[in-house]
Amino acid sequence: MKRVAFATERIQSLDIWLNDLLVGTLVRTPGDYHAFNLSAAYRSMNDPPVLSLSLRSADGGLRRDAKPVRGALPPFFANLLPEEKLREAMERHHAASVRPGNDFDLLAALGTDLPGAVRALPSDSPALAADPELAGANRARFSLAGVQMKLSVMKNTGKGGGITLAVDDSQGQHIAKFPSLTHIGVSENEFAILALADALGMAVPARELVEKTEFAGIPEEFNTMSTGKVLLVRRFDRGTDGTRVHMEDFAQVFGRYPSEKYIGAAYHNIAAALSSGVSLDSAMEFVRRLALVAITGNGDMHLKNWSLLYPGDGQTPELSPLYDVLSTIPYLPKDALALSLAGEKSFKALTPDRWRNFANRSRLPEGAVLTAVAETAAAAHDKWSTLPERDVVPTPILARIDAHIDEMASILNP
Repeated sequence: MKRVAFATERIQSLDIWLNDLLVGTLVRTPGDYHAFNLSAAYRSMNDPPVLSLSLRSADGGLRRDAKPVRGALPPFFANLLPEEKLREAMERHHAASVRPGNDFDLLAALGTDLPGAVRALPSDSPALAADPELAGANRARFSLAGVQMKLSVMKNTGKGGGITLAVDDSQGQHIAKFPSLTHIGVSENEFAILALADALGMAVPARELVEKTEFAGIPEEFNTMSTGKVLLVRRFDRGTDGTRVHMEDFAQVFGRYPSEKYIGAAYHNIAAALSSGVSLDSAMEFVRRLALVAITGNGDMHLKNWSLLYPGDGQTPELSPLYDVLSTIPYLPKDALALSLAGEKSFKALTPDRWRNFANRSRLPEGAVLTAVAETAAAAHDKWSTLPERDVVPTPILARIDAHIDEMASILNP
């Protein structure tokens, strides 16, 4: 029986762009090897926009191109792809051109709308990019990290309104996060915790809760059987005028694969990277956010849930707004931190001595860290009790969050 070739199999290399700047080329070769090479023009620039800090050497220059990787994309590109449910849905959506489990195929299919300002387009093959077998009509081409079913969508104004899926080259301005089939009130939970972070003066995206009935034209493979509110979050890597703002998560910064997001580094590694590569202020803001994570009982703040943004000329990183924050304790009563904090993951073990240890490992001033943690915990405890958004959280979930916040307040601010 003659084998029918997938359209993407004809694509042997992808040009990697940062907005309109060609950065390099990702190549696949026989034997399932993948290699990324920076372009000579990008290397010759005095101050090029940053694709990833993982490509920078200790002296601030660009590293040599890494050796080819067998059986997987280089970590930076692997982290651009969706995971689990969204990945499965995307593979079904692009079944004519994407082989299940093939990262290169999927990157080629979704390369026009990746996180940040990255685009991955077929090299010297405009015909392939327009191939109906590869492109299809009105196909979703966005990629969002994470395991939850989430879609890049457009919020329509004017007559008719509604929320529709971003397709082809259109860029969604919002991320729609659909409720869980197994855990009640996840959307409301995250909505309220984001509101708490906002009340504490932390940078968070604009958000709202909407009904699932407001969505129109969602392909069946992206539909879920879940009921309840959908959390709609404004994308901070997209400007209001359609510009793309580059970003990378800390799995990309540290060169770790998505499968290593819980084990690839510890919280002090992130803090130290922020202090040395961004600013002391950003590292201290990270400490404040960690205190919020602890007091609200969030056990899912792994490497991919912390990111850097590269606004403007793309040369200077800054800590991105907070995202993917919710209390996991109501669903997993024995949950703990996603990453180690000075050798500990248990929430109840996060005493001042543990934070001192963390400060030393992070090379941050002990006094400033302890003050930031105590003040954030006290403010979070006070503001949570009167926060209007808490009223949308289902009663049993809210009761468990309340109990955890009360208990952690005395641990974090003794």
